[in-house]
Amino acid sequence: MRRGQSIAGYKRPELVEIVGRIADREPDLTDDQIVELVTRLLACPEDEALLVGARLRYAVELYRRRPL
Repeated sequence: MRRGQSIAGYKRPELVEIVGRIADREPDLTDDQIVELVTRLLACPEDEALLVGARLRYAVELYRRRPL
């Protein structure tokens, strides 16, 4: 994780891995809580807030759909 970097600098698999690590560590968190936590951890530029949220929600969705 590179704090403060643009969300565009993260590839989709990286985001899925990041949200997956959080979800595995904190299984009681809702998807929205995971997105909020990862958003704070990444600390992407403020003007990217909508894009950050969209990309992280999609990463959570992909993580949840992965084969076990």
